[in-house]
Amino acid sequence: MKKLALLSLAVIVSMGCMFGQMKIQPSKTVVVILGKKNPTLDEAKFPDIKFYYTPGLTLKDNGGIYGKKSKNKKSNAWSSALGMGSTSHSEAVNEFEGTPEELVEAKVGSGYAFIFDKNGVVAAKRFASGSKAEFYKSTEFMVSFNKMQRKWESETFDKLMKDLVKKGDTTKPGKASKKPEHKYEIGYGINSAMVEDKDGNKKDITEIIKGDPATLLVFLYVSPDYDLEKAKESGKGKKGKDYSNDVAQAIAAGKQISPLYNLEEGIYGKRIER
Repeated sequence: MKKLALLSLAVIVSMGCMFGQMKIQPSKTVVVILGKKNPTLDEAKFPDIKFYYTPGLTLKDNGGIYGKKSKNKKSNAWSSALGMGSTSHSEAVNEFEGTPEELVEAKVGSGYAFIFDKNGVVAAKRFASGSKAEFYKSTEFMVSFNKMQRKWESETFDKLMKDLVKKGDTTKPGKASKKPEHKYEIGYGINSAMVEDKDGNKKDITEIIKGDPATLLVFLYVSPDYDLEKAKESGKGKKGKDYSNDVAQAIAAGKQISPLYNLEEGIYGKRIER
């Protein structure tokens, strides 16, 4: 049963993974976790990523037709792992509440990614849902809106890195008269918002994304309640139901952190053991 559980976890978290790496990498890759730190998330496994947290944010309980989320962690884990029910619906809707208010007002969600130039200006953006966020040289980022054709135009991750890192290009500033209220738009900077490292040290997000030719910023939700290590434990001495609940937690959390593996493999060529 243990082997089957581990296999299931590996299959789910590895969806979308590809081999190879980018020739020109971002100057810095930053992941901001939307919410508290999951105590079982080991930052050291992802050496090329700088992690920050927003402990004042929580996933909004948006159960929709399924009603309120259960207070039972095991039930929520199964809902998330299987992709059905109130917990899964809340994760799919991807709405947050709390502080920093700027991130709530800007409606950032899990899987959203932004590339900043050395001036801290948004050069490109990409919206993906949670575990579906992939980052490889061929990944397409939105770079401008074509008013004539009424559609977004895109550029590959690889080409963006060549322009920003190798050539030292910067982003054309947006028009002041059309400056968006909460920013996170191409051609503009972002508003001040305090985030924390794993030790609780606070830092302004505007300082984190400035100064480097190309900074990749990814927002990610990882439930602080699920134990990533449970499925790796032996089922010896446990009831079948208890062990299956442990596996559900590991699968649910594994889906949520899958973009971290994509970042390390797709950008830095490191295939990290799950």
